[in-house]
Amino acid sequence: METQAVPETEVLEKTSEEKRNEVLANRYRYPEKILGMMDKNMETVDFVYDYLEKRGHVYTSQLDLDKDIKLGEIPLLIQWDERWGYGQYGENIVATSGCGPTCMAMVIAGLTGNTTVTPYTLAVYSEEHGYLTDDGNTIWSFITEGGKEFGVQGQTISLNEETVTETLMEGNPIICSVGPGDFTDNGHFIVLVGCKDGKIKVNDPYSYANSEKLWEFEVLQPQIKNLWKMSKYETDEANLFEKHVFLE
Repeated sequence: METQAVPETEVLEKTSEEKRNEVLANRYRYPEKILGMMDKNMETVDFVYDYLEKRGHVYTSQLDLDKDIKLGEIPLLIQWDERWGYGQYGENIVATSGCGPTCMAMVIAGLTGNTTVTPYTLAVYSEEHGYLTDDGNTIWSFITEGGKEFGVQGQTISLNEETVTETLMEGNPIICSVGPGDFTDNGHFIVLVGCKDGKIKVNDPYSYANSEKLWEFEVLQPQIKNLWKMSKYETDEANLFEKHVFLE
């Protein structure tokens, strides 16, 4: 009689709801800020589910040219990306508190082509150079001054539609500090990256869903506390960091 091979057992991926329930059943093992990620955004379920195994680990030292970068665009980077989100940032981690460094990483990659600067790279730089407060917030001077060593700088601009639209049409992204509203319950950084059909394209480092929308200026305006036009900063020191360039 012919012997048949034993079929391989198919391993079924758990659903997001199953992962969430498993985390909640073991909630005593997770910091409150990590659990809170799922309450704010169900996109983070996989990150939270993997937290106990991967906390403290950083899995890359550079961006992926194929995955992250598109020629002529400011890339969308997510602070809870598992490649860097578990990395320490002060008393917290990049996933929960690294919106500022993640926004800066987007701008650096988009304006200079430098793929060696990740959100975790900038979180370390921010903390080491005094841009991180004791309560885990990134101070505004990080946006104006913190990027210069990596080839970008920020300049405060007026919060009016004409200025914002003109800045974006010129090819300059705008980093915004926003308060409670569509993006956060407390404070957060986002990047305005372009205009389309009279609306504004936003890169939100905490949300793919927010980043897929087009936003009316009137919706964004009352939520913005400050905003900075980002541009290249030309110095010999900054040019040392431009190790990667875009190729056609």
